Amino acid sequence: MFKQKDDFLISNNERLFAVFISFSGGACDVYCHLHFKGLVATQTGNIVLLASDLSQENWISMLPKIVSLIAFTVGFLLGCWIKEKTTTRHWRLYTLMPVIIVTGLIPLFSSQFHLLKISFLALVIGLLMLSFMGSEIEGNPYTIMMTSGNYRKMLNDWYLYLTSFGRSKNLKRNAQNYSLVVISFIFGAATVAFINHLFLNYSIWITTITFSLSFILKIYQIKRYQKIL
Repeated sequence: MFKQKDDFLISNNERLFAVFISFSGGACDVYCHLHFKGLVATQTGNIVLLASDLSQENWISMLPKIVSLIAFTVGFLLGCWIKEKTTTRHWRLYTLMPVIIVTGLIPLFSSQFHLLKISFLALVIGLLMLSFMGSEIEGNPYTIMMTSGNYRKMLNDWYLYLTSFGRSKNLKRNAQNYSLVVISFIFGAATVAFINHLFLNYSIWITTITFSLSFILKIYQIKRYQKIL
């Protein structure tokens, strides 16, 4: 009985973390596209936009995307180095702190520093994506901060569930989990698109809140697991 209760708590925590982090991914990319004309989480989107700018010879518009790609790469490789060198088992928790700080500070600086802003944000997002690479919901891996792969998995699992004999509860649960991730990403993107008209540069603070909630949730998980052990 005790073990089942703990498994339920862990499952709910994984789902809630996925909601917060997916919401943050959609919100960050929309904010950056609106204010910097580039993306920070969906780097494949940056490559597509770069090709479009190149075809139109829009050199100035290419800069934020190039800067974001380079900074994201540096952040991701920094995450690889930290993962290799760290001696603490909770190192992933600490990689949430830079993105909380950066998203909190971005609106406080002049719009003239837009390239610097997108570079710092892409760097900490790259670090975060390496840190939580391989994240799972109830044993099913998903990609944080973006939704293309999760969307394909959602469609596949719903198809398997709806066409399978007996309609397995596990298949339905998997499809629901991926749907939750995709909907959270879309909701994050739509939220920033809407509140941007009201709060302008400060609309990114919604991600400061969701990243902070992710950080608090991870601390709670660690303390909860320690009590179980």
